[in-house]
Order: sequence, then C-alpha cells, then structure tokens
Amino acid sequence: MENQVENTEETLNVKGIILLLGVIFGGVISIVTHGGILPFIIGGCIGLIVAIVFISACLPHKSHDR
Repeated sequence: MENQVENTEETLNVKGIILLLGVIFGGVISIVTHGGILPFIIGGCIGLIVAIVFISACLPHKSHDR
C-alpha cells in the first residue's frame, strides 16, 4: 500500500475575490449614484470589466517552469 501525502492547505483564490469585489462595488456605486435596478446591473458589468483588466494588466503573473 502506498503512502500518499495530500495537500490539505487550501490556497486563496485571489482572482475570484477581485472579480467578486469588482462586481459588488461596481453595482453598489452605480445604485448609489443613479438608483434603480438597471444601473445596478450595468455597474456590475462595468465593475467586472474593470476587474478583468486589473487582473490581466496589474496582477503579477507567475513565472513559467520552462
């Protein structure tokens, strides 16, 4: 029987948290400034786009093995 070591440490999903915060804050800011449900949806979409741009441009990338 083989002894296998399982990785029990869970890493924090930083990209997912940034996307979630972008959507939430984009929606909240737009609902405070404009009011209503449609600006909330549009603000959430804009927040998602800004979060994606932030992740792809500003977040450091991991170096490749090869």
